[in-house]
Amino acid sequence: MRRFRTALSTVTIACAIAACSDSTAPTPVPHNVQVTATGAFGPSGTVTITNVAGANSTLTGTLTGFDANSSHSVAIVNGSCAAPGSTVTTLANIDASSSGQATIPSTSVPDDAVAPGHAIVFYESTSSTGAIIACGDMT
Repeated sequence: MRRFRTALSTVTIACAIAACSDSTAPTPVPHNVQVTATGAFGPSGTVTITNVAGANSTLTGTLTGFDANSSHSVAIVNGSCAAPGSTVTTLANIDASSSGQATIPSTSVPDDAVAPGHAIVFYESTSSTGAIIACGDMT
């Protein structure tokens, strides 16, 4: 009887482990959005979006070409870089280093905000009413 219980316990544990691991779940694949300056000079770089489980994605990015030690507002807007619309979500302000590089830390954003028909915009200051100095279309 003891051997039967041990075997049954081993089978139960193996089944529980197999049921808990989902080997069919897809591995999140990052999607890159190219950000370019809106004028002759300005910041550019890459924003990476990784779709994670649930209704949100993770957005990160690194851009160069900002004025040294400057701060900027970042938002996702409806529309495109050619025709930006209303703000969908505002991200935390970013600060450029003395070399003009700025990083968007890992930020959770709604999946629908990073879908086609939206753009990520970078403003000349921490005010979202200023000029857009860089933009990337979500594709």
